[in-house]
Amino acid sequence: MQILELIETDGVKLKKYGATYRGRCPFHEGKTETSLLVDADAGKYHCFGCDIHGDEIQWLRDRRGLSFKEACLFLGRDPGPRKDKPVPTIWQPKESKEPGELWQSKAKTFLDNAIQILWTPDGESIRKWLHAEKGLNDATIKAACLGLNLADIYEPRATWGLEPSFKEGGTERRQWIPPGLVIPLIKNNKIMRLRIRCFDPGNGPRYVIVSGSSNTPLIIGQDKGTVVIVESEIDALLLSQDAGDLVSIVAMGTVTAKPDIETDKLLRAAPIILISLDTDDAGAKAAWKFWPETYGVKAKRWPTIKGKDASEARLNRLDLRTWIIAGIFESEEKFERFCIQTIDGNLSDVEALKEMANV
Repeated sequence: MQILELIETDGVKLKKYGATYRGRCPFHEGKTETSLLVDADAGKYHCFGCDIHGDEIQWLRDRRGLSFKEACLFLGRDPGPRKDKPVPTIWQPKESKEPGELWQSKAKTFLDNAIQILWTPDGESIRKWLHAEKGLNDATIKAACLGLNLADIYEPRATWGLEPSFKEGGTERRQWIPPGLVIPLIKNNKIMRLRIRCFDPGNGPRYVIVSGSSNTPLIIGQDKGTVVIVESEIDALLLSQDAGDLVSIVAMGTVTAKPDIETDKLLRAAPIILISLDTDDAGAKAAWKFWPETYGVKAKRWPTIKGKDASEARLNRLDLRTWIIAGIFESEEKFERFCIQTIDGNLSDVEALKEMANV
């Protein structure tokens, strides 16, 4: 029971829930009074809000700032021989590489054809899906240059300006573009990336990045005070459509991706960063680790309520513009002005947004 005594001595009120104890985590600003779980028998603690965890020694190090040796001596334990851990490498943003001219030429020819196909009868079903499921209007779809590829394409890598690549058995790999929704990243009138959302991935990935593409994040708008970080380009387009006049949006592509030099510069200058990576385990872990550690307190985790991402939340009737405004404003007066009359008079939604906005 020693860990219970330590935690309660440090001002955390714990209540028994079955075989464990729960309390408010002192390491982040969450309002939930049960986010910190303590297993007295195992001598462990874990916060489901900020992912901090450990044993009695780690608690003393995290909460009281003791060294490992000091924590061991405090608990009456022998610290034993301890090797110094290697100093972790400090993360530094890298410059994204631009695809070669031949790749861009091939990509442009492919994309021009894919855009035309999307607006033919063959693309009617995917257009309806973009409207109904993803909330995108025709103007947004056209401005983003979304396209449609109907069949697998295999071409020699050399025709795209790519170096040879070989499979395990020695067979040369080909440039593969699967059928699906074509999501390009275009910067300065150059095609930087082609991402395909596959129709039927089977056991393969849902998204395929065409070889030779740049890994630079998608940035929509760079002249706003607030930046919203999301995972997918489709969610970025939706948020830009609904609130692009209020915020800049950055789509990272995956929760594990890191900003490049251009994106890092934008984020360093922004007074507010709302981290809205998908609300699954990977997204939550990325939000609580890398972003606050890199950009400080201005990087605030701001997950979509009513869904794991913006598209799903919209389907569940979350007003995305109001949700963003709630993340920007801190005061009750400013929040109420935008919120109360916007969510169809649904008091529970208003209260949920107020709680998230800490007002």
